[in-house]
Amino acid sequence: MSGETKVGSWRELFEKTVEIGLGAALLTKESATKLVDDLIQRGAVTKDEGKKLVTDMLEKGKTQKVKMEDFVVEVVHRVMDKADVARRTHIEQLEHRLAQLEERLNKQQGS
Repeated sequence: MSGETKVGSWRELFEKTVEIGLGAALLTKESATKLVDDLIQRGAVTKDEGKKLVTDMLEKGKTQKVKMEDFVVEVVHRVMDKADVARRTHIEQLEHRLAQLEERLNKQQGS
């Protein structure tokens, strides 16, 4: 059929799957090793390819985790902005300004 998508290799399939993100971010060394051991037993990869694959999987997982964390932080900031909630830094700035004004007022009253 002309509408079918062909995957060139197991590695291409894996990389396309890992790029989904969440699965890669949650991938543990244990689960990656188990998956690769299964591929080795099936003869799909050699032991050396398997070791590299585990390393690649974990690195991609770390990268995806960082991207996901950055995305969550960005979304939380947008939600906080829309909710019009003061952030700690804004409150600290206001407290500092208030302390300065109180100091000035005390100086004026003392004169």
